[in-house]
Amino acid sequence: MLLVHHHLGFTNTSSLLQFSSSLKVHHHHQLRLAAKSSHDSLSSSASWRRAIPSDSHSETSEPVDERRWDSLGFNPVQTDYIYVMKTSEDGNFTNGGLRHYGNIEMIPSAAVLNYGQGIIEDLKAYKKQNGSIILFRPEENGLRMRIGAERMCMPAPTIKQFVEAVISTVLVNKRWVPPADKGCLHIRPLLLGNGPVLSVTPAPEFTLLIYVTPVGRYFEGGLKPINLVVEDVTHRATPGGVGNIKAIGNYAGILKAQAAAKANGFSDVLYLDSVHNRYLEEVSTANIFVVKDNTISTPVLEGTILPGITRKSIISIAHSQGLEVEERLVSVDELFDADEVFCSGNAVGVLPVGSITYKDKSYLNPALTSFLVRECRVDYGKSGFMVGNYRHFASQAANALKQVHDEQPSYSDDENAEMDWDNLGFNPIATDFMYLMKCYKDEKFVQGQLSHYGNIQLSPSAAVLNYGQGIFEGMKAHRKEDGSLLLFRPDQHAIRMKIGAERMCMPSPSIDQFVDAVKQTLLANKRWVPPPRKGSLYIRPMLIGSGSALGVAPAPEYMFFTYASPVGNYFKQGKAPLNLYVEEELIRAAPGGAGGVKSISNYGPVMKALVNAKRQGFSDVLYLDSINKKYLEELSAANIFILKGNVISTPPASGTILPGITRKSVIEIAQDLGYQVEERAISVDELREADEVFCTGTAVGVASVGSVTYQGRRIEFKVGANSACQELGSALVGIQTGLIEDEKDWVLKIS
Repeated sequence: MLLVHHHLGFTNTSSLLQFSSSLKVHHHHQLRLAAKSSHDSLSSSASWRRAIPSDSHSETSEPVDERRWDSLGFNPVQTDYIYVMKTSEDGNFTNGGLRHYGNIEMIPSAAVLNYGQGIIEDLKAYKKQNGSIILFRPEENGLRMRIGAERMCMPAPTIKQFVEAVISTVLVNKRWVPPADKGCLHIRPLLLGNGPVLSVTPAPEFTLLIYVTPVGRYFEGGLKPINLVVEDVTHRATPGGVGNIKAIGNYAGILKAQAAAKANGFSDVLYLDSVHNRYLEEVSTANIFVVKDNTISTPVLEGTILPGITRKSIISIAHSQGLEVEERLVSVDELFDADEVFCSGNAVGVLPVGSITYKDKSYLNPALTSFLVRECRVDYGKSGFMVGNYRHFASQAANALKQVHDEQPSYSDDENAEMDWDNLGFNPIATDFMYLMKCYKDEKFVQGQLSHYGNIQLSPSAAVLNYGQGIFEGMKAHRKEDGSLLLFRPDQHAIRMKIGAERMCMPSPSIDQFVDAVKQTLLANKRWVPPPRKGSLYIRPMLIGSGSALGVAPAPEYMFFTYASPVGNYFKQGKAPLNLYVEEELIRAAPGGAGGVKSISNYGPVMKALVNAKRQGFSDVLYLDSINKKYLEELSAANIFILKGNVISTPPASGTILPGITRKSVIEIAQDLGYQVEERAISVDELREADEVFCTGTAVGVASVGSVTYQGRRIEFKVGANSACQELGSALVGIQTGLIEDEKDWVLKIS
């Protein structure tokens, strides 16, 4: 087995980098990296050699200041290179390469920013005493990324491509691998939907991005036992969701519970299952183990728990030591009779739990130096399993966002852009201007400004890319016959963004700042507002965690921006009645989650169900509740209503359902027109007796549902003339477009 040389030299002419790797087939599975000069025989493929062209990437030989290693923490540090590989026209990944570390450019309508379509992986590289570098089970990370990508409707690199990309990234950043016993190099592969989308749909383009940073211990206490608090309100995952993969959206929803726990002196949060609120699931970024009478128990992998690679390795090590391991449901009550509790994960390693607080009970770990924890914390120089003891510090995060400060741009007063207004769809169109402003954590947003429409720049470690910390809004502007522009209830969208921001641990613009940003975006793109009855200008305000975050934590910096695009009908069939499919396995939201706010994390997980439904000819998916799989919730991007007689019913906005602005408006209009409106739990079986079904949303408007298919049975409903849907939709559109007098002060006239 070849070991990597202590120093790698790159020349500008003939030196080529070659790697030789092998896996030890036992429970440590370490991968060693090697390099040869161009004078040695080359065994790597041509495509591999292209990934690291010697004439464009020379290794920086200057050593890192040794004093830095003695105070490593778990914060992003800017290293030398990142690795980037994109999908080709056939949808497969090909021809990746290295580039100097720096901000990446991303289109404002990228799927990862708007709908959280992204997954991450984590692995580490260690330096041995002899200078060689080892990786821990990278092929397992490559396999897990492929499984996660399939769930999120994304292509993924092959396992070979993944491992080679990781090796390449480590070697060109070799000087950042800490010395033995000082820390390790944390490697973060990101798979991102970077292509533009406006509707909820998979991205047309994808990128694999890998960056690295030297790290110490994950928790501030180093190797000291951690103190956990059991969370029984917020839930991390639910059956039918994406808790068993490393989707970026799994993390943003737990930031509030985690921040509250740390404010009360706890190290982290231990989450319970969302169905019974009784069984252990995970810590924020780690699996949990309970020991009783030499038997180790850990929650079984049933779709809500991440199949940790460290977890898998610990189970193998325990078996090799003759210990019994059970993967099963573990009740929270078992904590208070346990001999020992510990957690495991790539970031945290293997750490003992010193105490757990649950309601009025506390568990104190009586076996903090047990045989198992000592054995699992073996020296990485022998096994490649974990790094040894080292100290913690708080390093400065890399600069998260480079905001372009253009001079205040001027914009055209041309009445109309050159567009085929009769054939508008619901796809992003690059308009003229966007609006941007930013602020730091615990501060307030200050005055923003217009900028020419274009890509934004983000650090590879931005919280929105790594942990899905982002929310958005959507509203429309219409043009009247006299040329004036009308916005519908922008203040309500501003209020909803503030509520969502509080849930996701983010600062938010004031209501006045939000409305002013929307108005400026509209006026600057005035020529893109379609003529009357030809469509509308869709305006998308976004609030993202733009600052760097390596560990699961709120971003240190935030960016608010708005962009706009002219749109027609949301669905391809235009105004024809929708045909819906009831999804019984995959779910959209769960109690204790973020389904009640417009978090980007709510949309990536529904793409698989949506794509499957559309392949079968359905318009969209109707989701059921996560607990009983019996009650209606909503569509992928719209609220649902049913009509029986003179009674209109809609599910209550009680935490798992988005409180739609259109929904709220339609309820009030319906009451004005004499309908009785009930907000209540609606059983899926009630569809069989309904007279009408329709859905509402900013994007879809008020759309009639022609049929719903449930358990193989197609149920049809009244549509067309004289329907309640048509009556309500006509009234709403009349107010939005100025054809009906606005007696409710819902419409804001701009010009």
